[in-house]
Amino acid sequence: MSALNLAKRGVLVYQPLTRSSILMTSRVMSAQAPSTSSGQSEIAQRARAHRPLSPDLSIYQPQLTWYMSSFHRVTGAFLAAGLYAGAISYVAAPVVLGMSFDSASIVSAFAALSPAAKFSAKMALALPFTFHSYNGIRHLIWDTGRALTLKGVYTGGYAVLGATALTSAILAAI
Repeated sequence: MSALNLAKRGVLVYQPLTRSSILMTSRVMSAQAPSTSSGQSEIAQRARAHRPLSPDLSIYQPQLTWYMSSFHRVTGAFLAAGLYAGAISYVAAPVVLGMSFDSASIVSAFAALSPAAKFSAKMALALPFTFHSYNGIRHLIWDTGRALTLKGVYTGGYAVLGATALTSAILAAI
């Protein structure tokens, strides 16, 4: 049979789903908690209130990927908060506090710190910056479709941690 004959019979003609399809139906549901009038005991109701709504994370074994994902978000928030705090301080400190917030005053204040305090301050800035940068590069590599196997994910994670530790220590020692 030719395609034209099949089209005449309606075999090859596209027929969209009708509006009465099961995919298009909806129903209204109440968002209220079930009432206790059905005979539920007070103890059962209190027990239900303390149940977790989703699986409790404590039942799962912690993994490197969890920690890396969480730390990536935390470092991103820390870096953004630091950027905003620095910008607001630069603008508001002379007006509100009457303090000079120029580079000369920052350098003199930093020079007065002990070597351990200087290293700690540098490390507090270098660690989140380097981790967030290296982990961002790792995510860009994933976006290309590479290193998405379990071994690749863990190898990349350990590489990010190693590069972060090494680079942060070097930057803090400068």
